[in-house]
Amino acid sequence: MMTPQNIASVLEILVSDRRTRIGLLSLASLWLFRYAFYSWRKSASMRRLDQKHSKRRQLAQKRKDIVRENFSKTRSAENIANRSAESLLADLKNGKLSALEVLHAFQRKAFEVNEKINCITEPLPEAEERAKELDQKADKSGLLFGIPVSVKESVNIKGYDCTAGLEAFIDEIVDEDAVTVQAVKRHGGVPFVRTNVPQSLFSYCCSNPLYRETLNPQDVSRSPGGSSGGEGALLGGGGSVVGLGTDIGGSLRVPADFCGVYSLKPTAGRISTKGLLRLSSGNLAIRGVVGPMGRDFKSLVLLSRALMSPEMLELDPSLPHLPFNEKEFEKTDRLRIGYFTFDGVSKCQPSNVRAVMEAKSALEKEGHELVPFDFPTLMGRAYPSADYFVRLMVADRGLRLAKILENDRVEPAIQTVVYASVIPAWVFRLLKKLVGDEDRHKAVMLSACIGFSSIDEYFGHVGDFLLWKEAFTQLWRDHKLDAVICPVFPSPPVLKEIIHRVTSLSTYCQLYNSLNYPAGVVPVTKVTQEDLDKAADPNVFSADTVLEKLLLESSRNAQGLSVGVQCAALPFQEEKCLRVMRELEKGLGKM
Repeated sequence: MMTPQNIASVLEILVSDRRTRIGLLSLASLWLFRYAFYSWRKSASMRRLDQKHSKRRQLAQKRKDIVRENFSKTRSAENIANRSAESLLADLKNGKLSALEVLHAFQRKAFEVNEKINCITEPLPEAEERAKELDQKADKSGLLFGIPVSVKESVNIKGYDCTAGLEAFIDEIVDEDAVTVQAVKRHGGVPFVRTNVPQSLFSYCCSNPLYRETLNPQDVSRSPGGSSGGEGALLGGGGSVVGLGTDIGGSLRVPADFCGVYSLKPTAGRISTKGLLRLSSGNLAIRGVVGPMGRDFKSLVLLSRALMSPEMLELDPSLPHLPFNEKEFEKTDRLRIGYFTFDGVSKCQPSNVRAVMEAKSALEKEGHELVPFDFPTLMGRAYPSADYFVRLMVADRGLRLAKILENDRVEPAIQTVVYASVIPAWVFRLLKKLVGDEDRHKAVMLSACIGFSSIDEYFGHVGDFLLWKEAFTQLWRDHKLDAVICPVFPSPPVLKEIIHRVTSLSTYCQLYNSLNYPAGVVPVTKVTQEDLDKAADPNVFSADTVLEKLLLESSRNAQGLSVGVQCAALPFQEEKCLRVMRELEKGLGKM
């Protein structure tokens, strides 16, 4: 039997032997050499990366200088950038405003906003010539004639790269506009700036090593949300009136909620996604979409019409022929609308529950019937995000993304994905057993890290997922619902230091990505001190999980921040979804 004394004796003999000492010293030297070489190579790689980033930022700055010089030559009315797209459109078409005058007003305002919250990656200098060309046109019939449109950085624009903040895509210049950008241009829109995103787009934060961090226009200590965070921040700060974003798990809706603006996540297949940087394009179970964002509701509808127009359908013949249905949108009959404030996974704070209940009252005021829709209880289980959405989103355990990030600086928001790709799956299975169901959100993340052991297991999982979707739709139909309203997120806008830790809490948004239902966001109310007092009272609100406690701490001093609700409808019923949003606006006294 080996004892500590025996082991010590053996080591003493080995060290006393000359050949053994030389061997051990050689191994140690080899290890030190390999470590030093690896450190040198990594350091050299980081220096090259920093140089590449610096060169790309210098190009963006050069474009900013060109645009600043152009708009500084003119003066524009102070209120132009404060008006709705509908109001601007009327004066652009009757000649009271020129497209160039409107462009310069929004460029000036966008630059002012950017100085405070860093929401623009770069402006588009060619917008100047486009505005001048529009001013020479006799035909001003376009739905967006002369309206400046901001565009998320991951949406293709000819002559630019789409990086998503990733080193791998810097300087990969695209040779064609995305179909949505082409549709905007066909309707007379003027793409004028590109907006910031989180690294890889897989996060609710808005930070990347290339363009750095975007802040919330309502409170710079908080995140604007993601991944369309730059869009939400620019719109919320008043630097744009309409913009293009994308969504695969709340990326249009969380920024709209956090920044106090409007958005519409369409059904996948309703608006073309041709011309996007998509890191999950092979995932057909959970599909990403492009959608409109707006500073006000009417501006959102205007861009929605352009994106669902015959012109867009002509550009992408793979889509079903479903142009915007004005007759459906203009209907005024009474609707039966469900509502819920808890999805069985993420408990909402009092401010966010109140937002839904105020929306309910506003819709009832307009004559609609509101009924509870407690689907977790009715289906016998909570929304199974741990089993479906999150696992399907990272079915490869993040291997593809980790490979893209090999030579990049990795943001904290996506480090978990990288770790998951290198740690054996059995470790996460063991951790999940140890955690159990006591902490719902830890279970969600651990399930995502497990992945699938075989194609057969993956197919079985997708099959169960499709059956769950059918059961949910049947439940909706059994309750004779036209639409549903619910929270967007469980809390007010989150502090930027912790936003990367709470991705698994946005199950309210992920629900409609899983179902592939259209869902829009309407700002309803603002956080009050009474809301915060109720949240702090354990007799009123209890935070059960580690992440819910983290959110509760984040919500301190959140008074005055915007809180919105989601309005959802069945697939390809975007017009009905927008109609519910319009009725809510009327009930809230905004129209």
